[in-house]
Amino acid sequence: MKVKETIWRVVGITGVSALLLSMISFIDKREVGYRVDDIEVDIENTYENFFIDEEDVMSLILENKGDTVLGDAYGRVSLKEIERRVESHSFVKDAQVFRDLNGHLVVKATQNKPIARIIADNGKQAYLGEEGDILPVSSKYTARVLVLSGSYMDGLTAKESIEGNEYDQKLYDLIEYISEDKFWNMQIAQLVVGKNGKVVMIPQVGDQKLEFGYAENFKSKFKRLEIFFKEIMPTKGWNTYSRVNVEYKDQLICD
Repeated sequence: MKVKETIWRVVGITGVSALLLSMISFIDKREVGYRVDDIEVDIENTYENFFIDEEDVMSLILENKGDTVLGDAYGRVSLKEIERRVESHSFVKDAQVFRDLNGHLVVKATQNKPIARIIADNGKQAYLGEEGDILPVSSKYTARVLVLSGSYMDGLTAKESIEGNEYDQKLYDLIEYISEDKFWNMQIAQLVVGKNGKVVMIPQVGDQKLEFGYAENFKSKFKRLEIFFKEIMPTKGWNTYSRVNVEYKDQLICD
């Protein structure tokens, strides 16, 4: 009896294994049999930036001569490779490629967000991205963001990222502070950063130069600048002073 039970057990296991293998084979063949009849491109544009469009994404997908994708069997299409190609674009932060319920190939791309535009003294231009990466300018679109200029920017445009540089990170923190504050985002148009790293701010309205000094002690300096904007300018007028200095501790100098 034990021998028979063992035989039947082996037969059962063999049968189940064979069934599983046939199912896997059927699925593989079915995957190869389905073909890509359409590619849908979805570009997430949360921040109203238009640095990349559907045509750009399609050209990245079909970047190699001989690539067709359309008409190819799904089993022959590498989704990871397509994601890699799309993410190679400077303004693509993330890409996801998958097949929807209609059998279409869907490519979702998320754009990078620039937080400042760099205009260096040496003539080079770039964007500073929200993750600290240096992005190229685009002929397609110009983002309305804070402008960075001055001789310090010559070195910044030569980098791929601010990562690893302590003072670059401090400047980034200053830019982020301005961008995320509703009042200062409306007031400050430009940061001029000298070779020594000292910052002079140019307001949206008025001809004043706001001498901020090094990118540090933000809260204290902006608190004093707020006094100038909200208390001094309304009573003295917009063009009374040409220079405002908050570089030194507890001082607000206007002349």
